[in-house]
Amino acid sequence: MDGARFYSRLVARAVVAAMVSATIAPSAAAGVHPPQVEQQLAFIAGDWTIKGLEANYRDHCTWFDANSFVVCDTDDRRHGTHHSIAVLGWSAAEGRYTYQQYDDSGRSRTERCYPNEQKGLTCLGEAHTKDGLVETRSYIWPTATGLGIRQEKSVNAGPWSDVGQVAYIRRLP
Repeated sequence: MDGARFYSRLVARAVVAAMVSATIAPSAAAGVHPPQVEQQLAFIAGDWTIKGLEANYRDHCTWFDANSFVVCDTDDRRHGTHHSIAVLGWSAAEGRYTYQQYDDSGRSRTERCYPNEQKGLTCLGEAHTKDGLVETRSYIWPTATGLGIRQEKSVNAGPWSDVGQVAYIRRLP
């Protein structure tokens, strides 16, 4: 890894850590989340991969201080090298779960999330692209062997179409 890329990753991780610390400071003083909030996020914590891609894909999700957030550090080498950090948590002020993601290209996204009928979370996002307004629905849920993740999209309020689905399994030590 060249010096510029290493520095870029180091700065990105420092920025994410500072943002998470600043975000949780008020709630840490007020106390921990209600147990149902932690239970809704707990299934995400783990060391994950995709079956058949164990050498090229890792999503390591751990609890941040006092179970305030789940932080996922993703290393995807399927098509070159891609690195990202995601933070899943709870906003008491807004009464919903949150998803924030930052990657090595400098892109970021923030989505609002809600519990779904699969005992997981559904996150809603939108972005303005060259194609217009792209809305996404991302579903994550616990499975018998790990996690299921599926995404749909709609372009310019058109019909929803499947983007794809993956099944996470636990990484072996």
